[in-house]
Amino acid sequence: FQITGPAHIPYNDSRWQQLLLHYEQLVHLHNLGLTPSSSANAAVEEDVVASICRQCAKYAKDSSNLAAFSLHVARMIRDLQSSLESFSTESNWGNNAVGDNIAASSPQSKTNGSNNGSSGKSSAKQRISLIGNARVTCGALNLLRILSHETIVQACSKSSEVAGESGSDGSSSIPGKIHPSSLEHDTNYIIKETFTYRSRDEMDGQNNGQDTALEIIAAIMAFLSSLGHIIRQGKHSDILAIPEMYDVIVQIFSLLLVLLSTQLYQPLVSSAELEIEGGRPSSHFFLEKMMDYSHWQRQRSKEEHTQKEERMRQQQAQSLGQENDNAEPSSSSSLHNEPLLFLHSCLRWLIDRPSPPRRSIAFHYVDLPKSIAQQMTNMVVAPDGMYESHTIVMASVPGDDVSKGANATSSLRKSSQSSNASLKGTLDATSQSHQTTSVALGTDDTVDISSPGHVSGDITSWNTPSNLLFHPIRSILLLSSTFFLLPIRLVRLAFTLFGHSQHRAIMGGSGSFHMKNLADGDRLILQQLQAHCEKQSCWNKTNNILWLSDSPIADLGSALMLILSNNCRSRGSHPFRSELASLNDNRWDKEISENKSKVENSMFPWTSNIDDHMSVLSVNFESLFEAFGRIVHTEVGALSLYTLLLSSPTFAESLSARSDLDTLVMPLLRSLYFSTTTTHHVDPSSKSKNGPISQLITLKDRPFRSQSQLYVILILLLIFSEDPSFGRDSFRRVRVSSPTVKWYKERHIKQASLGSMILLVLLKAITFDLNRLQDGFLLSNCCAVMLNLSPHIADLHEYVAARLVSVTTSCFKRYATLVAENGGEPELEEGDLSTLLGMHGETCRTLLSLIKHSIRRKCLEKNIHLVYALLLEQRDIQKMYQYASLGDLSPISSLIDKANAIIQENGDGMSADQTLGQLKSHMTELKSYCIPEGLFSCDDSVASDASDLGNLTFTYEEESDPEVFFVPYVWDVIVGTLTTTTMEWSRTYIQVFLLNEDEEVEASVLDNNTAGLGSCDAGKHDNTPGVV
Repeated sequence: FQITGPAHIPYNDSRWQQLLLHYEQLVHLHNLGLTPSSSANAAVEEDVVASICRQCAKYAKDSSNLAAFSLHVARMIRDLQSSLESFSTESNWGNNAVGDNIAASSPQSKTNGSNNGSSGKSSAKQRISLIGNARVTCGALNLLRILSHETIVQACSKSSEVAGESGSDGSSSIPGKIHPSSLEHDTNYIIKETFTYRSRDEMDGQNNGQDTALEIIAAIMAFLSSLGHIIRQGKHSDILAIPEMYDVIVQIFSLLLVLLSTQLYQPLVSSAELEIEGGRPSSHFFLEKMMDYSHWQRQRSKEEHTQKEERMRQQQAQSLGQENDNAEPSSSSSLHNEPLLFLHSCLRWLIDRPSPPRRSIAFHYVDLPKSIAQQMTNMVVAPDGMYESHTIVMASVPGDDVSKGANATSSLRKSSQSSNASLKGTLDATSQSHQTTSVALGTDDTVDISSPGHVSGDITSWNTPSNLLFHPIRSILLLSSTFFLLPIRLVRLAFTLFGHSQHRAIMGGSGSFHMKNLADGDRLILQQLQAHCEKQSCWNKTNNILWLSDSPIADLGSALMLILSNNCRSRGSHPFRSELASLNDNRWDKEISENKSKVENSMFPWTSNIDDHMSVLSVNFESLFEAFGRIVHTEVGALSLYTLLLSSPTFAESLSARSDLDTLVMPLLRSLYFSTTTTHHVDPSSKSKNGPISQLITLKDRPFRSQSQLYVILILLLIFSEDPSFGRDSFRRVRVSSPTVKWYKERHIKQASLGSMILLVLLKAITFDLNRLQDGFLLSNCCAVMLNLSPHIADLHEYVAARLVSVTTSCFKRYATLVAENGGEPELEEGDLSTLLGMHGETCRTLLSLIKHSIRRKCLEKNIHLVYALLLEQRDIQKMYQYASLGDLSPISSLIDKANAIIQENGDGMSADQTLGQLKSHMTELKSYCIPEGLFSCDDSVASDASDLGNLTFTYEEESDPEVFFVPYVWDVIVGTLTTTTMEWSRTYIQVFLLNEDEEVEASVLDNNTAGLGSCDAGKHDNTPGVV
């Protein structure tokens, strides 16, 4: 309480050291996020951490104590960086492989053997020093994150109050714009003053007026750049195996998210809008600091790299033909490109997804959600090992060693059933092997897993209905005795997601257990949970899911990469997007290094671009592609893929050259399929006493977490479909078999082309959109993807052909009804998706265009199942002929007439196989009627005569201000997905994205959510409106 009070504590005061010595407690602190208004007795009942945070936010600006604490944390991070670099250097001598290489090239190789013992002792000392520094730093980082978060929330809320008052007075209410007399309520001013250290002690004059915000950012970036340099050299596996180091990285990423959260608690004002308003300063203090520092550091790194090349040219010219061991300065003295190394670390962790060590705190928070998902829910597990509900999302596709086929479901259920039988043995084995594990991982803290209070009663009875709820809680307590706070957020999330009604598991009723069946200790825990759930009424204001992560640093690193790369897009030189733009494939680095070696040993002058591969961002594109195949089904994975495609031309070109894009497309189709699958059918013609029943989906019944996820999936499919080779390969070369498409429930598909599966899922998405969402942007992108694929449709699966015709006729029936209700008049303008009539009309024209492309002369024989489907639905299709607004349907009518004539000549009453046989035997006659004679093409290509039906190439282009959509969506993903159970967010104060209302979301918001996404441009045949 002293450091958060009004009294100033100098930087050199001993009380700071006393505080930091309690790192074992600080690292586990949590703010439960209870707001003062959530309960009448909040002042009495709130937890201690919440009181400390509120007190810090009140006095930090005047006391400078939070600034002093930030200076200590920055110093500790730099000390940890020094220990990390020393450990990395020393570990090379302890490693046999690396040690042999060094010994071979070292002038001291003859005496290296005698120094092995001393180097081993030195490596052990470095490891101990690294672990000690990491432990203390981890606790300090956690406390700084908690205190900074409350300070930022209060600063942003004061600014919002002033903006609201100015708007009510009739004056300007632009977010971030303040009155001259309201400086004390300006977010930037409050945060700047809070993180500016002003000492009252004469002995501490050197730190007076110091910008601690810049200090903490510089220390974090320097630490991450050192770590990135080690990763680039391939020496990071030993570091991430140390639990304390893994936790430090997680805490650093979490702290960065909190420091950047000024954007979360204020209305969005994009960088483009700031420029339009005369270049006024942004209200996001730490974001601007981060960008400015990264830009400055990147420029300095480039200047040093240029000077280094010049020195090497001069040295080579002076020592031509002679050996010069000192030609290149050591890497330790060179200035690292910190934005580059930061992005490199994030991309490498996205690829490798390093799991947290078992003794780390991050491991407990990874293990607990998985335990809850397996034991507390009745969610269906698909044959691919992933959940079918959007409320439980696996961060990465399960590996081949998990389970395959139908065994995936049973394995998850058996794991919970067999866990009780093996738990005693596991505890004994853990107890016996803990000492060895501690030594191997560098830890020396022992855990008494049988300590009192951890296990009550017989552990074999844990799996009873009344104890399923508490098994995960007890398991996390068993894993580490250092935990003294209950992970309340995670349990509260489980109650919210998996109860049939709100807190049903708590309140009792059918299908739930009753308080009287619980032990006294369990009943007390449950009552406490119920009280917290009732107090935290704002929990459901965001769309929360249970995120099953396998690598927290990969998830948090991806989140930070998304925030930094999608913000400040109007900057002249964006430090992070500029590095992503230079992303290269490092599979050519070896060849470049060999060429560099040849040049160094030759008599030719030094070539500057040979060393450029070390100064640009580079990863293995093959590994990156495979990694996206494992994570693109998630929102953060799809956003990361989109960001790289739009920012890195080289990576985008590498994807366009691949013929196995089904690795990315199939996970996207799976997510889109389950996001458009509802369990509650609503008949559009149903009526109640008060009138027609609304068929629009409600917030409670929607099968997706965020509608923005559907937008990003369809944008990615549109980007893929822009390349004509993708359409050709998807129908002709790429085949998907039964194990890959078992998630499709309506029909068992043994084998189909990738293009057939894309059309099948898009047809389902269109039907869902027309009936339940009525979203024009979603519909326009579905139509654009299908029209891009239409020139290449061949070998259409028989079920897909039937669905194409069925959806077309169903949409036409609704369209005919809407036209009749409109007085017999069609929509005023083709492509107008602002009305339900226009949406159905555009869908009919798109699907009919697909059919006309599929029955062209060159591909008619390969789409014979579509001809048969047209014959089955010919009565409804004939009704379309009288609607001129649907376009020219003569190719379809001519084909149906000729097919009918062929069948009548051979007699009625034939089976489906016989009918298909007759149509195939008369294929020459059918081809002569599929398209009028004048439109025939002499080219043998399937798409040769597609140009006769119009230019159907739709491309995606970002809007001029994409921040309007992507910045709120990224924060929505972070709050509701990645950090739902691990970080505290004040959901009541969130303003950057729309919060959930108690009943429903305003319909007008749906249009605003698409702003900034981009538009579909189709040249002369553009009938899909752009979104502004």
